[in-house]
Amino acid sequence: MLSDYNKKLFFVLFGLSITVYTLSVVHFLSGFENKIFIGGIILLILTGLSVILSKKLSQPLEKLNEGVKRIAQGDFSFRINVTDSKEFIELSKNFNSMAMELSQSYMKLKEQTENLMRQNEELQEFNAELEASYEQLEVLAHELEISERKYRLLVDNILDILWVTDKNFIIEFVNSRVVRYLNYTPPELIGKSLLEIVDEESKETLKDMMAGKINFSEINFKSKEGLLVITETHVKRLKVEGDVVGIQGISRDITEIYHVKQQIVEKNNEILAISDVGRLLTSGSDMKEVLNNIVEKVANILNSPLCTIREHDKKSQKFILLTKGGELKDYPISSEIILPQQDINDLVNLKEIKIKGVEEFPHDNNLTSIFVAKEVFSVVIVPLVSRNETIGILTVWTSTKTVKNMSLLRSIASAVSVAIENSKLYDEIKKLFIKMIEALAYAVEAKDVYTKGHSMRVSQYAALIGEYMGLSREKIEQLRIAGILHDIGKIGISDAILLKMGKLTDEEYKVIKSHPEISRRILMPIDLPKEILEAVSKHHERYDGKGYPYGLKGEEIPIEAAILGVADAFDAMTSDRSYRKGMNVEEAINEFLKYKGTQFHPEVVDTFISLYMNEKHRLEEIKNQVFSNAS
Repeated sequence: MLSDYNKKLFFVLFGLSITVYTLSVVHFLSGFENKIFIGGIILLILTGLSVILSKKLSQPLEKLNEGVKRIAQGDFSFRINVTDSKEFIELSKNFNSMAMELSQSYMKLKEQTENLMRQNEELQEFNAELEASYEQLEVLAHELEISERKYRLLVDNILDILWVTDKNFIIEFVNSRVVRYLNYTPPELIGKSLLEIVDEESKETLKDMMAGKINFSEINFKSKEGLLVITETHVKRLKVEGDVVGIQGISRDITEIYHVKQQIVEKNNEILAISDVGRLLTSGSDMKEVLNNIVEKVANILNSPLCTIREHDKKSQKFILLTKGGELKDYPISSEIILPQQDINDLVNLKEIKIKGVEEFPHDNNLTSIFVAKEVFSVVIVPLVSRNETIGILTVWTSTKTVKNMSLLRSIASAVSVAIENSKLYDEIKKLFIKMIEALAYAVEAKDVYTKGHSMRVSQYAALIGEYMGLSREKIEQLRIAGILHDIGKIGISDAILLKMGKLTDEEYKVIKSHPEISRRILMPIDLPKEILEAVSKHHERYDGKGYPYGLKGEEIPIEAAILGVADAFDAMTSDRSYRKGMNVEEAINEFLKYKGTQFHPEVVDTFISLYMNEKHRLEEIKNQVFSNAS
């Protein structure tokens, strides 16, 4: 539907059109003389109507135009009231609403302007203060420049790498020491990520450092040539208003120290491996099981996927598989192989270790692809030599082209050779092992001139006490062996403690007290009689329960251990030490009487006193003879 204003306009124009039309008809029907007169009247009527209608129709627009001018002049209080039609009524309302909003905006703008003027005045005052303190700032800047020069001199001459990164590990500063260690210049590294010049493990460590989990660790840097530089790195997190913005680190090169430590660890592992192999060889287990354990241990130590032991058949010149170990042990392995004559000559006659490419060593074709996938390049062939004769070979398949642990392989091969050759002579091996332990016991005593011959004297004293107590020949022989072996555990104690001149600390004495238990662990694999182990491991127990290592008391202590304890104490009291002169026999006897029933077993003390009363010369002979021989 049409709006009110449109309707009004329509009817006005329509009425005007009808009027014009009517007047035109009248003009047409009138005579010629009247046409000019009537035409003039029509023109006047139309002009008057046009003026009246124009004024009437433009009146609302004039009011609106007047309102706009007043607003433009800043009179935001002016309002219009047009009621000619709904459109103009709505337009009037909108205009008045706009005027009100403009008035409010004007007031706000005026208020903001006043605030800005006040702030400008304050800023001018602050600027005046800044200008007043400019000279002070210049002085401070000069002092800061001097301090910075000193700091840079210190940083450039420090022996360690000093670096700073942002929270994203982008290097912001690094001192010139980086040239020496990493062959980078500082400009080459600034702007680069620190994570790009460390190995994968160190990346995670640095992330933990940024998170504040750790502040010290080993970081492995990569030099410009790709070489690893191992460092001890300390870091400090940099914060601004409590937020971490980066880290500062100082890294000290320990590459050489690290490699020395690695060599020590490798040597220690070799010793432990040889010890383990020795334990396996003397365990009394089935020889097949022993060899299986040995190849598994070799494969584990050398990170080898396959390790085998083969026996040499002189007639056929074949090498027959005895056992295999490693992760590929369940794959088909040739039970018999024949090597080229040159290899046989090198291994059997010259007894040389050989390293051959995988493709040169006989193996099942099914393993070829597996060796390629695992990057296995070489086979190390170690001859097993016994009594100057090659009785077999130890083969180690490796992913490296060289093997660093040749000495370990030689030692293990030697042990395996003995095991194979003497598998049916277990008892003889045990005797030989006991002799080796005796030699080790003498080696322990040889470290200190004052303890030389101690084990032999204790052995003879213990056997003499056992004889006086009426023990069987078997028991006396056990006491003799126990006396020789009773201090073997001291081989596991540092010389710094064993040979210390002054008084031991509580911690050092605690270490010393561990030697009976160490002795027991060393002797356990030999399968010695229980009485010997009991005597060795418990000879420092006291009758009153205050001894070590188990705190046994009274009859809980085996008689063999009680005898060995008295023999050990007697030799200790009557022998010279670096810190005191040894007692004579009479003084030692008084000590036994004094501590009878507390430290020493009463029955053993009584027997020893009886021995002293009746055959003192035998004690003197042992003391003098053994001491003389030991020295």
